[in-house]
Amino acid sequence: MSDSLRELWLRDIAFNPAAPSDVLIRLLDQAAGEAGQLTCEGRELPDAVIDAALCHPARAIRRRLAGNRHVDPARLAPLVTAPSGIIRAALARGP
Repeated sequence: MSDSLRELWLRDIAFNPAAPSDVLIRLLDQAAGEAGQLTCEGRELPDAVIDAALCHPARAIRRRLAGNRHVDPARLAPLVTAPSGIIRAALARGP
């Protein structure tokens, strides 16, 4: 499978509302590329995915989650004390 086709396929899964939580959590892996970041923004997320993204080691994942207007702001409260100013700024601009 070509890299461009693989990326499109992963993006489709990231935005699929029927994708199960365990699949979305696997997309948060760095090997999935930008699809993991896209999973965390612009859509409602199951609680398990939010929990995984909140403690994810990649700042880009937490930053995208912080700006997701579909996530209850109370769920994003742990990001208020994030050491990264970029994450706190995304949270301030978010919901």
